Amino acid sequence: MEEVHFYYAQIDENNICVSVLDTPVEITDNEKMILTDTYDLSVLGKKYNNGAWEVVKTPTEYLPTETELIQAELLLNQQDIIIKQNEHDEVLAAILLGQQTV
Repeated sequence: MEEVHFYYAQIDENNICVSVLDTPVEITDNEKMILTDTYDLSVLGKKYNNGAWEVVKTPTEYLPTETELIQAELLLNQQDIIIKQNEHDEVLAAILLGQQTV
């Protein structure tokens, strides 16, 4: 007996395809599951509009300001300083503990 396949494109609240599904079970009670003829990954990210798939413009990439870049660099430097301080504290503690056992 040949296995039955149902192919679906799952859409989100904006009718954008977020996943594609291959299942042996027919889904009849979910309006977010669009029945397709094949397992077609090309519909991912496209908008389902009146029975057709449309390419959706993606928002432009966010570029941080110079101030945000400086703040991020300062935070990374602070993190490095804290890590180094913790390493120094561990070494100092080991030295002090070693002196106590003598």
